[in-house]
Amino acid sequence: MSGLYDFIVYGIVDNGIMIAGAILGLKYERFFPKQLQNGLSGVLGAGIGNALSDFMGGAATASWLLAFGTALGCIIGLLWIPIFLKMKKVNWKKARTVFDPNWWN
Repeated sequence: MSGLYDFIVYGIVDNGIMIAGAILGLKYERFFPKQLQNGLSGVLGAGIGNALSDFMGGAATASWLLAFGTALGCIIGLLWIPIFLKMKKVNWKKARTVFDPNWWN
């Protein structure tokens, strides 16, 4: 049963920090140049927040291999952002956000 407790603590820490990263990414986007104000800072903030949250979740359960391994995997996973953008062929001249209903069409 103590394993279940560790996983619950991990989940609380993991999602809490990831959500904070996404919100902070969107909050500070207004300080970026206009051409970079397109909602991607929320995605980047969530990705960095997720890497930090996975590390903290593993650290909270004293599983250092889990902490460092998942954090490193999340950092490497951030490389998907430019790949997806390239696939989407984003028009950078027209600022749009991922919250725009036409973004996914």
